[in-house]
Amino acid sequence: MSQINENTALQLRDNAQRMLMSIKSIEGGVEYLNKVRAIEVWAKAERKDAELQNIIAEQKIRTQRILGRLIQEGQKRGELASKNSFKGNQHEVSNREELTTPKTLSDIGLTRKQSSVYQKIADIPEDKFENYIAEKKQNVENAVNELTTAGILHFANTGAHVSNNSGDNEWYTPKEYLDAVKSVMGSIDVDPASSQIANTIVQAATYYTVADDGRNKDWTGNVFMNPPYAHPLIDEFTNKLISEIQSGNTKQAIVLVNNATETKWFQSLANKAAAVCFPQSRLRFWSPEKVSAPLQGQAFLYFGNDIKAFRSEFGKYGFVAVIR
Repeated sequence: MSQINENTALQLRDNAQRMLMSIKSIEGGVEYLNKVRAIEVWAKAERKDAELQNIIAEQKIRTQRILGRLIQEGQKRGELASKNSFKGNQHEVSNREELTTPKTLSDIGLTRKQSSVYQKIADIPEDKFENYIAEKKQNVENAVNELTTAGILHFANTGAHVSNNSGDNEWYTPKEYLDAVKSVMGSIDVDPASSQIANTIVQAATYYTVADDGRNKDWTGNVFMNPPYAHPLIDEFTNKLISEIQSGNTKQAIVLVNNATETKWFQSLANKAAAVCFPQSRLRFWSPEKVSAPLQGQAFLYFGNDIKAFRSEFGKYGFVAVIR
């Protein structure tokens, strides 16, 4: 392996998705995973910034997930021995041609434990896996300790997140964006996923806290929502908003979420929205103690008829696409 340096790490950062898509074989996946691990060790030793370290950590987990799927596919096709198979099984062949036996894990540089871990990661449903990654990336400083193989394996085994941050969902929207929301809709009548602290800035006529459980309330009028990003809460708040719009309770709404366009909940929102804004920079959410620096970008989705106002207000923050 070539010596790890700054350029190697930056190439991974800039070409992460392409590199993952280029993995077509178990051997190729193992080779790439070893490279990512070497870059990870280098980044920690050099004390590189948390953002780069998290990109590397995410790449490692995604590579392990790909390897788990490739192992499962190889075993199904008989190209890789299953855990109940052993190398050297021989069968009578009438023409005495050499028999090709399946490769073993040791042949491809893996242990049985590694194979088991990677397959467990591969078995996590797509939406739950992506929600787990998105939640851990929400706060870059905490994610550096949470985007780990041990963490994702614990989630695979129990469905529970391991977190050093007791307030994963307690990140609040910056004031300038809320001013834009009010300018578009005229007012914020309901904030269904809020808190007393958050509402000092949102200033919604009605807001619901965790204790109130806004999922069981009516959302009447103009709604602003920055939902909890943890699964399954984000799915439930998304479905509730769509139901309130369809019932006629909600007249207009603006929703702030991560731009996780591949998830079911984002697709559900986008299919009903009138327009969406993709900010040109990541939002710096706030809490009373600190300001976050999320790894993932965000999106504002608008539901209503005043698309012109939405474009005018949010166009200064980024690209606005009109959906209908």
